[in-house]
Amino acid sequence: MKKLFAVILFAILLIACSTAISETEQGMEREITNLCSIEYGNKKIKALTDGKYKKDWTARDSSSTLRIRIPEEEKAGGILVEWFKKLTDFELKEYDKNGSLIHTEKSTDYFKGYITWLPLHEETVCAELKVFRGGTISELKVYSSGTENPDIQKWQNPPEKTDIMLLVAHQDDEVLWFGGLLPYYSTVRDKHVQVIYMTTGGRLRISEALNCLWTVGVKNIPEIIGYKDSYATGKKAEDVWGGKSNIEKSLVHRIRKYKPDVIVTHDLNGEYGHPQHKLLAKYIVNATKSAANAKKHTDLAKQYGTWNVKKVYLHLSDTNPIYMDWETPSDALGGRTPLSLAEEGFLKHVSQLDRFNMDMGKIYDYTKFGLVYSIVGYDILKNDLLENTPAAN
Repeated sequence: MKKLFAVILFAILLIACSTAISETEQGMEREITNLCSIEYGNKKIKALTDGKYKKDWTARDSSSTLRIRIPEEEKAGGILVEWFKKLTDFELKEYDKNGSLIHTEKSTDYFKGYITWLPLHEETVCAELKVFRGGTISELKVYSSGTENPDIQKWQNPPEKTDIMLLVAHQDDEVLWFGGLLPYYSTVRDKHVQVIYMTTGGRLRISEALNCLWTVGVKNIPEIIGYKDSYATGKKAEDVWGGKSNIEKSLVHRIRKYKPDVIVTHDLNGEYGHPQHKLLAKYIVNATKSAANAKKHTDLAKQYGTWNVKKVYLHLSDTNPIYMDWETPSDALGGRTPLSLAEEGFLKHVSQLDRFNMDMGKIYDYTKFGLVYSIVGYDILKNDLLENTPAAN
């Protein structure tokens, strides 16, 4: 009898728990793409919902319109557009069940990144996404309204001024060689961190990088410059990125655009020797000085103004070294450490897991950084990349 009672009690608890989870999920934004119809003309576009970035849809006309029809029993929440290339010009129109226009949205307010969240009004039953010639979409997901779903990548446009700019060569470098930097400064310290990738390894690698950054708490959409990934050395390495002057100008461009107090980048020896890591370490100080000089790259000065970076750190440098603590648990991370979250983020780089792992970063000490340039003096405490800057507190 006791056993029967225990079984019945367990079943009741299981049903109650399941019901509670179900109610929680119903209250949160959830994907409803499979309930919607996504059409171009009279054709359904399956390439937009197959999860394969190599299969995409491209606007062939001067303007091509995708129609996303949402079931009336669902309350619309938003559309997540994953562009194959950087965001192109678009126009979104929303209609209610009577066919009346509710709202029009244009691309002018969005950063030209690879992913765009387009919020919808709850009463929208049809959304028309007009994409102009050449615009290519890899994936399109539709979500219901509800409480905030932290898994949906609703990227923020970069702020006018950045606290830290992390400048890396490739997708995965951002955690592999810099450990808990991103979760520590983005979440624990609640600072504006801007990640810049010099190269791209293709659309899949970009998606992996976005997944990683979102996991570790970065909300400012990164910039991916898009140079070719190469192991060429010496002058050939420079030529891959357009030559010495182009490399400096590209760096000056991002410094003036994002206005960081602090820049962090690779090791002069390229960690394990990668020549493109070396290039960034080699040119960043000169680019920093040029960014503050109005006579250098005057076209960029007219567009963005000049900017005085306060400090530059190189990974592993012995010049005024500091050692960061990535292993102290934080309430802001739910009791986790910055490093553990960085390790979780690295796992999003699925295509690289058979070649690299976070132990490599540990071998090439992801806690050590050298202050190679400063206009605010030397570090005293030597435990904070932001020491002596306005964002230190």
